[in-house]
Amino acid sequence: MAVTKEFRAFDSAILADRLAFMAIALFVTYLITLLASVLPVRLLDTDWQLRFIAACLDSATIPLVALGLLHLAAYLDPDNPALQTRRDTLARLAMVAVIGFLLIVPLQAFAGWNSVVSARTNVARQLSVANGTFDLLQETITTATSLDNLQARLQAIQTPSLGIRFETMGLPLPETKRRMLARLQEVRKEVVTRIEAPTPKAIEAVVRDSLRVMLSSFALAVAFAMGAQRKGSDVPLLVEWHTAISLRGPRANQPETGGLLGLPLPGLSSGPSEEEYFSRLVPEEDDDSSETGVPPPA
Repeated sequence: MAVTKEFRAFDSAILADRLAFMAIALFVTYLITLLASVLPVRLLDTDWQLRFIAACLDSATIPLVALGLLHLAAYLDPDNPALQTRRDTLARLAMVAVIGFLLIVPLQAFAGWNSVVSARTNVARQLSVANGTFDLLQETITTATSLDNLQARLQAIQTPSLGIRFETMGLPLPETKRRMLARLQEVRKEVVTRIEAPTPKAIEAVVRDSLRVMLSSFALAVAFAMGAQRKGSDVPLLVEWHTAISLRGPRANQPETGGLLGLPLPGLSSGPSEEEYFSRLVPEEDDDSSETGVPPPA
């Protein structure tokens, strides 16, 4: 029986080493993928922000699985101090991932909103430039005093891309102006039609994608919080948060009674330790002498 237990412990240690090696490989793979996607860094660029968020989320399950494998390896081989230290170190680093994924939520909201605003701003700028050019052409044609003057002024503006150019058609100046102004209006309508603001469907797609990213980021933050652990703590970060929120109930907010059941919150005051705190939450056993008046036998 003792030999069997030794072999099982040996097999567990080998499996733990394998899982730990796989976990490190997954972490390295994720870092390489992330760096390849976000370099060069452009923090103020909306496109870079969206690309960074996508890179973080697309492969986020890789470090999450790696963290779980490392926890499992440490559980299988509790007598391996190097493995325990590695698990504790990465569990503390997982707190950075928790904060990072929580920060992605407002970052994605800002990037999505900024992309819509930028598109609208770009449309407004293009319309302003186009309208300015068409107004200048219209004024040039209207105020021309002769055919030679009209030709010279149009050549000075140099707008061949708009299709507005002077052609000698043997017509008098008023008729030439009328035809050119009619052509100008046609080109103006075509240009304005091509410059379109973001459609409601495009905005809806941005909103839908932003919600997907924000909800996924929050879920990943919760998952990493379950694998993260503060230094000196015996429970995961998520359990700590849940306990703190539970203890800060309606009765805990009453200044007259302090924390839950009138006791100070553990870790937040100089009162009793956590063990003493939770022991005081458990009701004491009934004293036999309370009913008979006779002390219990020794």
